[in-house]
Amino acid sequence: MHARIGLLIFGGAAAVALTLVALLIALGMRSAPAASDEDQVRAVLIRMNGSYNQSDFAGFASHLCPDMRRDNGYEAGWHQSRESDGPTQITVNSVDVTGGPDPRAVANVRFQAANHPDAKTLDVDFLREGGEWKACRYHPVQAT
Repeated sequence: MHARIGLLIFGGAAAVALTLVALLIALGMRSAPAASDEDQVRAVLIRMNGSYNQSDFAGFASHLCPDMRRDNGYEAGWHQSRESDGPTQITVNSVDVTGGPDPRAVANVRFQAANHPDAKTLDVDFLREGGEWKACRYHPVQAT
């Protein structure tokens, strides 16, 4: 009799545990809310910096507008900068997104290179192409 009660208690506990696991799996499989455009641009910048620090030009270039990738001498200049800079850290100060039929964004980014004492702050222009944000131009911060 005691063995039967033990089995019933164990069986009940196992059923509750399986139900909880199934519930947690179902909740985990719910689609997460889509990241905002600002969050997407920030994520692209972080991936670009990671590729830069790993000297992965192909990974970095996958986040660039085609015109920038095709610019004569861009890849050679990129490799020279990477060697000169050493690892870099970035801080995304802000991202301003403009919607419409041709979404655009401007990210204000502080770049700190290990081999250079002074950080640089640049604006990076982005366009959304095929559902992905692409960096199209870097330029010095414009005074407002």
